[in-house]
Amino acid sequence: MKKFLKFFGGFVVLLLALLIILPFFFKDKILERVKTEINNTIDAKVEIGGLSLSMFKKFPNLYVELEDVTVVGKNEFANDTLASVGSLYTAVDLGSALSGTQIKVGAIVLANAKVNAVVLESGKANWDIVKESDEAVVEEETGEVSDFKVIFEEVRIEDFFLRYADASIKTVLLVDDLDLTLNGDFTVKSTNLNVKSQITGIDLDYDGVKYLKKASVTLDAVIGADLQNMIFTFKENKLTLNELVFGIDGNVGMLEDGYSLDLKMNAQKADFKTLLSMVPDVFKADLKGLETNGTLALTAFVKGDYKEDYMPSFGAKLAVDKATLKYPDLKESINNITINAEVKHPGGDLDLLTADVNSFHFEVANNPFDAEIHVKNPISDPYMNGLFRGVIDFAKIRHAIPMDSIKITGIVTSDVSFSGKMSAIEKEEYEKITTKGDVKLKNFEFSTPDFPQGIKIISSVLNFTPKYISLTSFNSKIGFSDIQLTGKIEDYIPYVLKDKILKGNFILSSNLFDINEFMTEEEDAKAVSDTIPLSVIEIPANLDLKLVSSMKLIRFDKMNIENMKGLIVVKNAKAQLTDLSMDMLKGSMTMNGSYNTKNIQKPAIDFGLDVKDFDINSAYESLSMIKKMLPIAMNCSGKVSSDLKITSLLDQEMNPVMNTLNGNGAIHSKMIVIKDNKAFDALAAALKNDKYKRISITQFDMNFVITDGNVEVKPFEAKVAGHPAQIYGTQSVDGKLNFTMDMKLPKDELGKEVNQYFDKLPGFDEVKELDVAVKITGTVDNPNVKLDLSKAIKQAQQAVAKELERRAKKELEKKGKDLLKKLFK
Repeated sequence: MKKFLKFFGGFVVLLLALLIILPFFFKDKILERVKTEINNTIDAKVEIGGLSLSMFKKFPNLYVELEDVTVVGKNEFANDTLASVGSLYTAVDLGSALSGTQIKVGAIVLANAKVNAVVLESGKANWDIVKESDEAVVEEETGEVSDFKVIFEEVRIEDFFLRYADASIKTVLLVDDLDLTLNGDFTVKSTNLNVKSQITGIDLDYDGVKYLKKASVTLDAVIGADLQNMIFTFKENKLTLNELVFGIDGNVGMLEDGYSLDLKMNAQKADFKTLLSMVPDVFKADLKGLETNGTLALTAFVKGDYKEDYMPSFGAKLAVDKATLKYPDLKESINNITINAEVKHPGGDLDLLTADVNSFHFEVANNPFDAEIHVKNPISDPYMNGLFRGVIDFAKIRHAIPMDSIKITGIVTSDVSFSGKMSAIEKEEYEKITTKGDVKLKNFEFSTPDFPQGIKIISSVLNFTPKYISLTSFNSKIGFSDIQLTGKIEDYIPYVLKDKILKGNFILSSNLFDINEFMTEEEDAKAVSDTIPLSVIEIPANLDLKLVSSMKLIRFDKMNIENMKGLIVVKNAKAQLTDLSMDMLKGSMTMNGSYNTKNIQKPAIDFGLDVKDFDINSAYESLSMIKKMLPIAMNCSGKVSSDLKITSLLDQEMNPVMNTLNGNGAIHSKMIVIKDNKAFDALAAALKNDKYKRISITQFDMNFVITDGNVEVKPFEAKVAGHPAQIYGTQSVDGKLNFTMDMKLPKDELGKEVNQYFDKLPGFDEVKELDVAVKITGTVDNPNVKLDLSKAIKQAQQAVAKELERRAKKELEKKGKDLLKKLFK
């Protein structure tokens, strides 16, 4: 007995050892085979983090798990991860696997998977990665069908994430979390499948419009499955979309090249409030306490074969009758809400689809509003007709819908109808289009805490024709600014429907336009400087507008601009200015050039300026840009004129990016007075003469070149403090100075420390002026001024030589006279 127990114990230990060791012997071979088969069928880069095999997790079955699987595309999708799988696992019945005819597994579980499905504008999809096989199917060659089967009881999907981005139809679908359980007897020809699925965090964006945000869907269904013919029939089921509950009747069949569909869907909770459950979560806080009534009917169907080039018939109807919205804290309600909308498609070409909003009606405080729209042939040549008619009183709307801190008043009266084909618009056959009516806006006011200055539109009238919208009047105020605008807007229908270019011609006038009201001030008062930063103003690429402007007064930064007139053309994301003239800085300026936002991250300017008699001190104190570009102008007074051409990129606060600033020009002046300037303070210190702390520079004509932010001043003549001077040099992009002033100065203005070296020199008293070079280096904030006396020293040398020559000549003459006297005694 002891021998038997010893033998049995040893056998158990050996068996356990084999159960532990054997999976590791086969693990590498299995993993290698899996990778080989994947590479033979998939044209993508597939990585498998690991393969786990265990006899203990699901004993007596073999537990198999693939971990950390990633699939990355190639070519244009080389940087996109198509799919990643955290875990794919099941348990295999070893007995069935050894039989060779079938493999029985338990539940097949896909956990923590993410799919990033992408379709380019060309229609190419990143999931089209299955290689085409040249091998003939065994069944076709032999006429035999393999009896090998994989039998499973359940499929589960846990924590599944999906992003579907289709650029060809401008659609983005996000599914944050999908959980699915599917079970049934898959070994028989006919069975019932139990489906439980929950999807949360659904976002749907189509053509820039978000139709779903954080929506949720659940499906609890029993589906009759004809597994031999692959036909699935809905039996007991409940589908919910947020709070909308649907029942589904019909079946789905699997075809070789598509699907056979015969389905009907009906909303089971027929009240208007359930429709509001489709409002995105971000707005649902505004629906708390909302009182509603009214009936709702929502149905949909699809019937026919769905194939790659053929659509089945389908349709949907929405009917809302006599619904009401009322917030308990507000005195007004939205009454008699009626919606009758339908989408129909008979099958086949999608261009046969029609969409009709037969009626859309609501009333606020007895002010009705109605709309209709009908569309057919949406793909080949859209035909549309409809109308917008009614009165909207914003003051009463505000008492019916919570608007928190938004203040809004005004009345809109509209009576517009339209009909016609898109082809007629594109061919400019406006006689085939009907568009008539007008929209009037009166006493409109709008403001928010973020826009406290608000906007007021005293009156505005839009008249509609097929070709254009005529803006016959637009009288408005934005804060302290007023704007009057008239003109025409052309091609507005292609602009709205097909994102074509919107054309317009306008005349703009204003008595006061305060640009500072649109600037963003620093939040921290302690950090506020005298610079009020702007943000980049983007010019849309699909605008072609001409604006003849006339403004009496514009306020910008600390400067007043008066009598601005000129032409502004907005086209191709660029604003072109032509002969834009204005009075400013006690002078005048004419501007030609452009502001370009084709690259919104790097907006650019290209301007030519003709400036006449600008006041230097006013420019420095009024314009932050001048302080940055020409800080040497600080504490200067006088008038300058200039011809200037500049190009530069701008930063996100609309300031020039200094190392991209290029240009050239000239500055002319009759008189400039400079005081309290660090450079001339240093000159006065070097000369030991406070006279040079406040100096005047008379008539000059200065030419300069700007290269990558570096300013080069060409030599020019001027009088500095009444003395002739030639000035030239550079200011680098980082503010470093390298200027020279070659001057003729009276020797008594050089100070005692300088003159003490010259006073004892013979003949120096005859020299009245000395040539001195003033070298200005360092930076604008910390200039370094030195006197270069090399020319003065040469002058002194020449004076001494001349004096010594004179003295030598005089001494020689004296000696000669003395000699002659001795000879002729």
